[in-house]
Amino acid sequence: TKALQQLQSSRELVWLREEVDARGRRPMVVGHSPASASVAAIANKVANTPVTVLITGESGTGKEVLARYLHEHSDRSHRPFVAINLPAIPSELVESTLFGHEKGSFTGASRQAFGKFELASGGTLFLDELAELRLDVQAKLLRFLQEREIERVGGTRTISLDVRII
Repeated sequence: TKALQQLQSSRELVWLREEVDARGRRPMVVGHSPASASVAAIANKVANTPVTVLITGESGTGKEVLARYLHEHSDRSHRPFVAINLPAIPSELVESTLFGHEKGSFTGASRQAFGKFELASGGTLFLDELAELRLDVQAKLLRFLQEREIERVGGTRTISLDVRII
């Protein structure tokens, strides 16, 4: 039974590796309009660069699809892609969700928690609906963009991170 389970696991691992490799080779699905072709061309140019990217567009236009495409075609593709819909998080939890918190930093913080920035370390963090952030949290985000450092809620030390922001 163990030998059969091992064989099945080996086959699944091979299949999953092939799927991951194939996913990275897929072209971005776009429409036939000149605007769509322009977006695809720009995406292909910036995908493998370390730059921060701002994607704008109406709700439902595929901003997250484009962000995933950029991640999958970058040298960070083997690292995490973390997407977060900011309006879906209660405003009092946004800072902790993004930057993490230390034990005892607020009521209910019974243990240290990593934020989305740390979870995306080495990879890509997609912040959906960024304009919805409170100004104080936007200031902490700006600090990260300038210095590549965060500080957990209730923390006293800075944490250097390598995360691409989209």
